[in-house]
Amino acid sequence: MDFHEVVRRRRSVRKFRSDDVPTDVLNRILDAGRWAPSAANLQPWRFIVVTSADVKEKIADTCTRFSRKAWANFSPQTAKFLASQGGTWDKSHMKAIPVLVAVCYQVPEKLSNEIALGSAWAAVENMLLAATAENLGSCPYTLYDSEEEAELKKVLRVPQQHHIAAIIQLGYTSISPPTPPRKKLEEIVSHQHF
Repeated sequence: MDFHEVVRRRRSVRKFRSDDVPTDVLNRILDAGRWAPSAANLQPWRFIVVTSADVKEKIADTCTRFSRKAWANFSPQTAKFLASQGGTWDKSHMKAIPVLVAVCYQVPEKLSNEIALGSAWAAVENMLLAATAENLGSCPYTLYDSEEEAELKKVLRVPQQHHIAAIIQLGYTSISPPTPPRKKLEEIVSHQHF
C-alpha cells in the first residue's frame, strides 16, 4: 500500500475478529513504533504487548470503570455526540481484542513530560499506520486521568518512574468503518502567520 493510501485508510476500529495476530506482523508494527522520532533521540518509550486473557480482562475492567466516570461528567450533548461516533463508556470489548499494546514512556531528566509524551505519541502514530499497512484495525485508548493511569500501572506492573501514554487495540477488523469527514486543507493551513 502506498504511504498516502495508508494515511487515508487508517480508522479507529472498535470491533475485531478473534483471529490471532501473527508474531511477524506484530513485530513489524512494534518496530515501526521503535523508528518514531523522539526528542534528542532519547526514545523514552517501552511497549508492553498484552495477549493474556486475564490481563486484558483487568485492563478492560479498569478502563470501563474510569470511562463510566468520565461519561457521567459529560453533558448529554457531548455523550450523544461521542456515541454517534462509536464511543461508549463500556470498554468490556477490550477483553476480546487479540492484542493490546500499552505504550509507556519515561521522562528523561532534562526534558519535560510534554516533550516525552509527544515522543511517545509519535510512536503510537507510527504503530497505528503500520497496523493499517498490515491490514489490521487499531484504536488508541487514551486514559481518563492520573488515577486511571495508577490503576493500569498496577495491572501492567509499570515502574513508578514511567507513564502510560495510550493503549493501542490491535486485531483484524470485523467491520469497515466509513471514511470520516475531514476539513478542507485551506481551512487548517496558513502561511507565515496564523
